Amino acid sequence: MSMLSIKQQAWLGWGTVLVAAALISLTSAIIIYPEVNKQNILTALRFSSLTTALPFLILFVAQPLSIVRQEIRPWLQENRRYLWLILTISHLIHLYQIYLFYQLGRSCPLAVWIAAGPMWIIMVIFSTIELVTPNLLGYTYQVNWARALNWFYEIGTWYIWLSFTLAFGLTSMAHRLLFYNIPALVLYLAGAIIYGMVWWWKRFAV
Repeated sequence: MSMLSIKQQAWLGWGTVLVAAALISLTSAIIIYPEVNKQNILTALRFSSLTTALPFLILFVAQPLSIVRQEIRPWLQENRRYLWLILTISHLIHLYQIYLFYQLGRSCPLAVWIAAGPMWIIMVIFSTIELVTPNLLGYTYQVNWARALNWFYEIGTWYIWLSFTLAFGLTSMAHRLLFYNIPALVLYLAGAIIYGMVWWWKRFAV
């Protein structure tokens, strides 16, 4: 890849982050601020949840697939930092919307804060690492500290996956927004199945 194409790739990536952040912020504002009420904030929360869940699902599935399909690895190396930034910004907006919900005198279950807070901290840590040292996370290194960091990456990504999966599953069981939660739940379970199949392939088929 030439130097020009590398620069173009970087500009495209950062441009995508800026456009995504602007669109998520603007859409949330359009939903909420004509009238700050319970229904509008809940709609905005669902939107920001979606714009966080989709980039994460792409990251979650692309990592194991890059082991099986080598052509995916260059794409993942070039774009992972931007996906982490987009979902981190989206989840920050999500946390702000939860704060607005509390300002109305409403309350969220404690489990929401227990899950949402650590998720954002993990996202910030991973985004920062990707900015400082791209392609360090998720790959095998022999240095002890790098291997420990990648264990943290595995645990962190599975924590985020579990949080989303439980959220989609519990809301589906409560019969709320089934057209949204059931497809999301199926996709997240399919992502875990892909992860499991690649793990089996690495251990037994190679």
